Amino acid sequence: MGTILLTPNERRVAKDRRDCYWLYVVTDCNTAPTLQEPVRDPAKFEWHEVKKVSHYYLSVDSIAQPMRVREKQTTFGEKEP
Repeated sequence: MGTILLTPNERRVAKDRRDCYWLYVVTDCNTAPTLQEPVRDPAKFEWHEVKKVSHYYLSVDSIAQPMRVREKQTTFGEKEP
């Protein structure tokens, strides 16, 4: 199926307003979107904290097509514009 994520603020409100906070989950969004039965008091479930991790990425294109330096050719002694 998938994973349900809450922001820290959404989780806080879910815990503070247990009597009126409902969670609506839609599944199969890319084929046949289906609204599941609304979940009353989603704070009662064991939510697992996700910590933000800094990371770096490199596009595969940057390896397959190395960077090219393009500079205007100047003759020795000629001033650059």
